[in-house]
Amino acid sequence: MNRREFIAHSGAAVGGLALAGCGSVPAAKGTPLAVGAAKRQVTPPLWVPYLTSSGNGTHAPFQSVHDDLFARALVLDDGRDAIAVLAVDSIGYDNAVLGPGRDFTAELRRKIASSTTLKPDAVMFAATHSHSTPETIGLTPFREVRGAPEWLENHLSELAATVIEAWRNRAPARARAGVTKVEGIARYRRICLRNGKQSRQGPLPPPEDVAVPWRLDEDLNILHFERDNGAPVAVLLNYTAHPVVAMLLPHVSADYPGAASSLVERELPGAVCLFTNGCTGNINSVKVTTNFDDVQSIGARLGRAALGKLCELKLLADPALAHCSTKATITPRECPPLAEAEKAAAQNPSAKNRVALRLAKKLAEGPLRAEVQAMRLGPVSWVSLPGEPFVEIGFALKEAGATFVVGYANGWLGYLPIRRAYDEGGYETLAGPWSRVAPGSAERLETAGVACLSAVNGGGRTL
Repeated sequence: MNRREFIAHSGAAVGGLALAGCGSVPAAKGTPLAVGAAKRQVTPPLWVPYLTSSGNGTHAPFQSVHDDLFARALVLDDGRDAIAVLAVDSIGYDNAVLGPGRDFTAELRRKIASSTTLKPDAVMFAATHSHSTPETIGLTPFREVRGAPEWLENHLSELAATVIEAWRNRAPARARAGVTKVEGIARYRRICLRNGKQSRQGPLPPPEDVAVPWRLDEDLNILHFERDNGAPVAVLLNYTAHPVVAMLLPHVSADYPGAASSLVERELPGAVCLFTNGCTGNINSVKVTTNFDDVQSIGARLGRAALGKLCELKLLADPALAHCSTKATITPRECPPLAEAEKAAAQNPSAKNRVALRLAKKLAEGPLRAEVQAMRLGPVSWVSLPGEPFVEIGFALKEAGATFVVGYANGWLGYLPIRRAYDEGGYETLAGPWSRVAPGSAERLETAGVACLSAVNGGGRTL
């Protein structure tokens, strides 16, 4: 069966995944859409550490704040169903970051549900994946830093409060949607060459040196919400490129997603601009660990592209809502048991054994639980995945009917490589706490995404 046939048939059988919480009852015709938005600063104290090396498992405190971090929330309510999107300037959230027996996303949703009528699985919790942010993906002993557990508890409450505020801000509004292509921002970072090596950054290799075809997803998807009098309420953006311009710089920064959102908010006073990242597991920004001029330049290009498209966006005449989620336990990478890994690392503290020990410790925290989620607003539908999916997964889900795909949502399971990538090698597929899932896991989540799309929009209608 080829890939297209696989996608066509995957909605009928999801390999043991259970669909849950599918809200797909359409609103009564003519029911106005209610929209609320909110924004809250979540800049950490400088002592809260950021990730300095995933390979070595190190972190360090910040030195200064270049630009503030924000949580931004959007709530949509059509009278029958309601959904929320929470986008945070963050590297991502390992659901085990609070400690044994706790789940960050689940606790966030419970706090939100206790003060609203939003169903827990109707809340999409996404990170922009900006790297100059607190190390909440759990690749280092973050919880052992003095004060970190208390900061996390407060941060969790701030995130919940942002969605609750957006819920209370609901009022009638109209929705518009569209897409524009923005080139020159993204760079495929795993170009396989005929000599067996990979081109990961810098100038692109000549076509005759490339062994495996590759492509970028350069679509900037835009949702715009405004009151009946034209006053802007919110903008939701989705683009696909790793925010690594400010990576490894010891200054708090939301990287280019923050710069893009800030520009839109300045030009549309009163609006909240949410940024969600796409399937960026093998897609970098063209600039990596450079300077804040590049952060502003890239962010400005996206922000201006979004603003320039607003007048062309299509009005969603019947913006009915639907949502659906699928949960599964994912097979982990092959790894020795924790006791065996500890013994090996003690006898021979090689880099390989130290990484294996870190992976074993991570897997010992509990099963790899994944949630795939789909949401629909009229003809616009999107799917979220809990980690760093490769761009090929995003293209497959778009072919199956998704308008766009959101990565880094409802938890972080590390990289989600396509199957062939494991044979090609490279950082993203090297077994470690950043690459925990077994080959075939990304395709399994893709299948689940197709099933969720089918549940929310009956066959994948697109804008």
